[in-house]
Amino acid sequence: MDTQVSTLILEDSEDDLQLLLRAVRRGGIDPVYERADTAEGMCAALESRAWDVIIADYNMPRFGALAALDIVKERGLDIPFIIVSGKIGEDLAVAAMKAGAHDYLMKGNLSRLVPAIEREIREADERRRRRLAEETIRTQFNQISTIFDSLNALVYVVDMGTYRLLYLNRYGAQLFGENWEGRPCYEVIQGGKTVPCDFCTNDKLMLDGKPLPPYIWEYKNMISGRWYQCIDKAIRWTDGRLVRMEIAIDITERKEMERMKDEMISAVSHEMHTPLTAMMGFTEFLLDNEVDREQQKTCLRTIYKETERLSELINNFLQLQRLKASMVKFRIMPVQVGLLMADAASLYAAASKKHRIVVDCPPDLPPVRGNEEQLYQVVSNLISNAIKYSPDGGTVTLGGRAENDTVTLWVKDEGIGIAPDFQERIFERFFRVDNSDRRKAGGAGLGLTLVREIMSAHGGRVWVESELGRGSTFYVSLPVMR
Repeated sequence: MDTQVSTLILEDSEDDLQLLLRAVRRGGIDPVYERADTAEGMCAALESRAWDVIIADYNMPRFGALAALDIVKERGLDIPFIIVSGKIGEDLAVAAMKAGAHDYLMKGNLSRLVPAIEREIREADERRRRRLAEETIRTQFNQISTIFDSLNALVYVVDMGTYRLLYLNRYGAQLFGENWEGRPCYEVIQGGKTVPCDFCTNDKLMLDGKPLPPYIWEYKNMISGRWYQCIDKAIRWTDGRLVRMEIAIDITERKEMERMKDEMISAVSHEMHTPLTAMMGFTEFLLDNEVDREQQKTCLRTIYKETERLSELINNFLQLQRLKASMVKFRIMPVQVGLLMADAASLYAAASKKHRIVVDCPPDLPPVRGNEEQLYQVVSNLISNAIKYSPDGGTVTLGGRAENDTVTLWVKDEGIGIAPDFQERIFERFFRVDNSDRRKAGGAGLGLTLVREIMSAHGGRVWVESELGRGSTFYVSLPVMR
């Protein structure tokens, strides 16, 4: 059965048209054809249907093959274009091929026509399939690239032989700059290195030329100093070669939390050990020895004091952990901070005979937005610190003022003061300035950290102004309740 081929024939001679038709029919092709001999006629034919092949006379009175090729190119069509001419020189034939013709032959040698048509149709089909595959790959790549660009993670692809970057997502471009394409990965991502990284995972991704399962590892970036968890995998790139893809997720916060957890466990263990040792020692002393009533009271006072210290440490630690984990849900209400400070001052005035507690707050301080219990703990911690770090006694002053939409409170002491280098660090967990006065005062270094966390949860802030030997003033600022 003859193969149907839709054929657009550009020919002005009826006799030559019949010769062409006879030649293709003899070769087993059933041409479904239309003839045109002008540019207008060709354009109308191209609009009417899709064509498998175009056969054109090189030169006609009103038209020609080169003009027809221009029309095909303007429309972006990929249709096999074969020139059949009665007389065409080699130079003209070469020019026609450069212009886009797929083949040419002489009218006196039409036996080549059918093989040429079949070959060019096959190649056109192959080109269409290749374009479709490339378009599918581009679409998939664009979809995947869109997904990768939305990730808050570094994603890149690199040639495993040359180490040159083939792809970098938007997050990576923001980190390392837009000028990355074609540059070595170690130069872009590792801050200008000139040789491949010694921790490169290329050799862990392939075995006998075949990709291995993903390799998961961690590293610290040399430019940013941040930690990343990396998932590396050998994959096929769009051109078929094996490349390395890496997805790197920022785990700096997790690493910092792990470090803080280790430090916390160590510090808490150490701080708990001190009062426990004292409690056990005095308890053992009382059990093993006959002591008079006055000595019993001395030992029991020490045990009670260390028990209070241990209880305070545990309570502060647990509350701090709940605050950090957002487990505490505050009941927010208007809080009269003037009354709150007066209550805290009266409690501590009775507890310390060496210190004079003074409240100097205006009576018309507006209420702040917060939780009364938590804010009472803030003031209590600040007063307790003021007394603790004023071992020689003196005045502790509690004050406040309203400014715009905030109320600022302060606790001022006449104690040992804080060196400028430590005034930010004192709010860190378990941080204590390493000098004899502070070691004598004791404490686990959690009170100010708890103050900072409570203020942060209330949308406020805390800071200190201090001078060594001349006391400290701690300030907290809170939003006014509207």
